[in-house]
Amino acid sequence: MKLIISLFLVLISIKALAHQPKLINYNPTKEEPHEVINPEISKAYYSKLNGEPHYYRVKSEKDFLFYASILSPKVNDNYIWLSLEVTDENNNIVYQANGSNFNWEPWYEPYARDWYWKGPEIGGELNEETGFKKSFLISSGTYIIKVYNNDNIGNYSLAVGEAEFFGSNTFEKILTWTPIIFYIGPYMDIVHWKKFDVAAYIPHIVLLVLFFLVYIIIKKLFFKKKNYLE
Repeated sequence: MKLIISLFLVLISIKALAHQPKLINYNPTKEEPHEVINPEISKAYYSKLNGEPHYYRVKSEKDFLFYASILSPKVNDNYIWLSLEVTDENNNIVYQANGSNFNWEPWYEPYARDWYWKGPEIGGELNEETGFKKSFLISSGTYIIKVYNNDNIGNYSLAVGEAEFFGSNTFEKILTWTPIIFYIGPYMDIVHWKKFDVAAYIPHIVLLVLFFLVYIIIKKLFFKKKNYLE
């Protein structure tokens, strides 16, 4: 158990851009958008457009720091572009990030161990350390984020918020990272992105090796071979 915890501590101590993973297995509509809780805390919503735009609702009773960006999985050298549109309570468009004329570039995400096409962002000034924009202050209220393209088809990862928070203790951090390391990454690769990337299974392989070593140690300590010559 200590070995497993140590593995997680190494993973969560790496300094890199990361978001709390959220897998969206349905189509959030304009009438029933997906609720973004604590919009300043960084989150990554993994989902797939199936003919209709997806909508996310951000609500805050006080002024808050806002950030949003879109990624597309890099399955091959061709990318599917996506755009973002943010409207306010009066249905006015307040921010846009047009992906159709954006220069999408390959980007490697170290936590999920996957390649993405990096799309447009809605943010403030550029953070030279991460290569992504910083969040910026907007007024309190209710905002709707729309994810779309011409055909409303394609997989995406929507990032909302910039502040990294993965739990106040080791247990909470393990609960946060377990889904993306052991489930979301491999699930998205095979089910949605139709590719098999062995790198996504490194944690699974490590755990199997650890369990095997533990089994060998226990077997040697508690199940010693009997001497039938005695």
